[in-house]
Amino acid sequence: MRGIFRIDLKKKAKWLFIFVFPLLWQPLLANDNAPLELFQQEVTGTVVSTNMPLGGVTVMIKGSQQGTVTDFDGNYELTVDRPDAILVFSFVGFKTMEIPVNGQNVINVELEEDLGQLDEVVVIGYGEQERSNISGAVSEIASEELEQNPAPNLTSSLVGQTAGIIATQRSGSPGDDYSNIYIRGIGTTGDASPIFVIDGIVRGYRDFEQLNANEIASLSVLKDAASAAVFGVRGGNGVILVTTKRGSEGKMQINLSTSLGIQERTNSPEILDSYRYAQLYNEALINQGDDPIYTQEDLDKYLNGTNPDTHPNVDWLSVLQNTALLRKYGLSANGGSERVQYAASLSFLDQDGIVPSNNFKRYNFRSNVDADVTETTRLSFDISGRDDRTNNVASPELFRWLTSTPPNEIPIKWSNGTYSGGPSYLSLPENGYRNRAIMAFKSRLQLVQQLPVEGLSIKGVASYDKTFTDQKNFLYPQTPNFSRNSDGSFTEAPIGKTELYQDHNDFQSITLETHLNYDQEFGDSDVSALLLYTQTEEKWNFISAYRDQFTIAVDELNFGGVDNRTNGGYSGRSARQGVVGRLNWTFKNRYILEGSFRADASEQFAPDKRWGFFPSVSFGYLVSREPFLVNSEVIDFLKFRGSYGVLGNDRIGGARLLYLQSFNQSGNAVFGDGQVQPSINEGNLANPDVTWETVKKLNIGVDATLWDKKLSVTVDYFYDKRSDILGYRNLSIPSLLGVGLPVENLSKVDNKGFEVVLGHQNSIGDDFRYSISANFTYARNEIVYIDEPETENPNIRRTGRPLYSQFGYNALGLFQTQEEVDNAAEQIGNTAPGDIRYEDINGDGVIDDLDRTFIGTSNTPEIIFGLNGSFDYKNFELNYLFQGATNVNQYYSGEAAWPFFLGTSGAYVQNLDRWTPTNTDASEPRVLINADNNHAGSSYWLRDATYVRLKNLELAYNIPVDSFKNNFIQGARIYVNGNNLYTWTDIVNFDPENGDSRGWSYPQMRIWNVGVNLNF
Repeated sequence: MRGIFRIDLKKKAKWLFIFVFPLLWQPLLANDNAPLELFQQEVTGTVVSTNMPLGGVTVMIKGSQQGTVTDFDGNYELTVDRPDAILVFSFVGFKTMEIPVNGQNVINVELEEDLGQLDEVVVIGYGEQERSNISGAVSEIASEELEQNPAPNLTSSLVGQTAGIIATQRSGSPGDDYSNIYIRGIGTTGDASPIFVIDGIVRGYRDFEQLNANEIASLSVLKDAASAAVFGVRGGNGVILVTTKRGSEGKMQINLSTSLGIQERTNSPEILDSYRYAQLYNEALINQGDDPIYTQEDLDKYLNGTNPDTHPNVDWLSVLQNTALLRKYGLSANGGSERVQYAASLSFLDQDGIVPSNNFKRYNFRSNVDADVTETTRLSFDISGRDDRTNNVASPELFRWLTSTPPNEIPIKWSNGTYSGGPSYLSLPENGYRNRAIMAFKSRLQLVQQLPVEGLSIKGVASYDKTFTDQKNFLYPQTPNFSRNSDGSFTEAPIGKTELYQDHNDFQSITLETHLNYDQEFGDSDVSALLLYTQTEEKWNFISAYRDQFTIAVDELNFGGVDNRTNGGYSGRSARQGVVGRLNWTFKNRYILEGSFRADASEQFAPDKRWGFFPSVSFGYLVSREPFLVNSEVIDFLKFRGSYGVLGNDRIGGARLLYLQSFNQSGNAVFGDGQVQPSINEGNLANPDVTWETVKKLNIGVDATLWDKKLSVTVDYFYDKRSDILGYRNLSIPSLLGVGLPVENLSKVDNKGFEVVLGHQNSIGDDFRYSISANFTYARNEIVYIDEPETENPNIRRTGRPLYSQFGYNALGLFQTQEEVDNAAEQIGNTAPGDIRYEDINGDGVIDDLDRTFIGTSNTPEIIFGLNGSFDYKNFELNYLFQGATNVNQYYSGEAAWPFFLGTSGAYVQNLDRWTPTNTDASEPRVLINADNNHAGSSYWLRDATYVRLKNLELAYNIPVDSFKNNFIQGARIYVNGNNLYTWTDIVNFDPENGDSRGWSYPQMRIWNVGVNLNF
């Protein structure tokens, strides 16, 4: 049975109990303040501020759990159970009001802004700070903005939402449709991805990307040294902090959400049919002096389809589905008493792919419980888990063959209804599968104890995480395929190779922390301090097995042959220790000075190189709090800030214990009487001096809010100098050494740029409100030093260029006449009018390797920008996000660009605009089969991948609560939204974010979605 009901109850029973258990406390807690006498009175009213209704205001009966929240129009309705009841109205950013009922049936309230509370609290590393007192570079993404994006992968919801995040989504494959995220660009040749901290614990990339957006309370991006220094050796690439939702005092609030989406490709390539393909192929043969192979009779048969066996006309992409469904379901509850609060959620995602049988299912659960054990002791217990399963067809190269096979090679099915052996055969689910299952369990226990010294507290944190990953790939064709004989008969092909690969990975992580926090006021000074000890131990255990020669379709290892069976396995552990310190001093509520450090130790390095020290210092000056600006009619808020510090990065592709000599099992050896034994080979040489790379970060910024908060501005300039980047001297030292070179701290990269965020919000009348925000990020890196060989051509040296720069010949256009060919430098191979002309950079009259040069930057954008906003009219909402990128180039080659590549691939409609004597202003060179000159790597095939995309669009309606009887439903919201709706770009046939130069990857998806949220 499909959908949410396909649940293994035995496996889920424990998780279900964990989810439901906190909810069972509610009836018990509800009796704490039972009324002493029977009394009921209905009270209604409206809560406003400066004549604008306030939705989401909490209205509680003082001293009880009874309460409600105001709806979108600020209305509330509440039953009080005692004549002396006092209503408490509270909302973030406003002063709390208490009003006695005194027999009133209608109580309207106008809340007053509290400038002290209005300064929202922002989550930072190992703590929280008021936004006004932050001296580092920290961006936030509101949880509502994440929830408005229907994309199933959380990483696809970040780009364009705030400054500093550069992201590219390379694939739309269900379960693997993540975006590569970089904070302020790429600054290293190693791993440039940020770390992800979820509820204070560093967790993996997939733990973040597969979070349910509805679980998130806040998301912060730490970009400079001041904000990220507390993460030391792992903070060099920036940090993304996530806090999940927690319970609050009050009666239970239940939220139910469901949505249904339809996915389709953002871009469908236009492929030539057989008739035009054959015509163009003949032209290519003639251009290179060969005879055409397709006769007029062949062309006629392709055109009229009279013999589909011998003259097929196939669109190989037709085996894919045009649309695929995306289903989401969520259930959450939160509430609690004065002493215990809880928040729990359960969600399910079911995503189909456009490939038959391709599917991704994900179950998420979370339970966060907070309890005041005593007046000075608070206990928090969080558990969460995820079960995600990805199913796909057996062939990992399906898109390669679908996009590279000519339309006239072979039909999908023969005229007798049997399958051919063409690439569509690879899409049949019954011929095998690739399945992956990941089960992750996360837990966190926290105890906070207030100490006898005022403002001093100690906190202990323990986290235990466990993840199981199982991969199972089975290839066993059960549907036969046939070949056609010359006499028109058909012969069944051999079954082909049968095989099963299976592996299991067991990973666990234990984190222990002790925090000592201090927060106190001394006259004009506010002082806060943190001293923390942390340690993490990770363990993993991997085992794999392989069998082939299956004779029956039983996907178990025991049913495979024994001749080629293999198995393997390994295990390991790693450990880290760290000591963190932070001191923040705020003087007269406007001068801010903060210093922090982290001392880190890692077993990766030799004992005398194991510890590293990462300090930072930052300052802030709140000019708007100076007496001469306090009553300004223009400047509401103005702050200057700056930071400098040193961070680290020790990630190098999984290599371990770099200071020790490594040995690897590889191949076999024969000893004595012919016994075959596995051989041990010497690995890379050890380097006892190796240590982590260091990043020196400078940031200068300004934040301003003007004209009664109608305009907000944030500007940041940053400059990162990274040195000691881990790498190998494989290019500059000859391979005659005979052993792998040691890893060294040898490369240097600078990265700098700026960010700008502009915001505007306003209201027109009582019913219409709007907001708009634009963000812009520019980040360019430059290689200061990198290992590269000596060369006679200085133009291809990477030093001084951006990372992953692209090199090739500089194309000057197409030759138009034979005279131009004769007078130009000697090109590559036989050249004629219509071929690409290359620049002779060194002037020696010959195009060769000495003429290669820098032709463009990489396919990771240097500039990312976004424009988002909302319009609210009464109960209607319209939210949108435009997102784009520029200073980005994508190189296309092979099947993605060249017709008849290797003489066997297909061609695209765009290839028809080729040079001919009558089409000299063509976009492509003349067609050839053997095109050595035109297929050389050059700027001709480098495409500007700039794009602007309507990333998100949502229209929603909030149904008035008073339309529901008995107030059982506290709120209802229906909406339609979409993701990747339209893209403006010069790239054809592919999505501009698709990074595969030959077009083999899974296409990106567009989503049309409809859903409903109900609050009870």
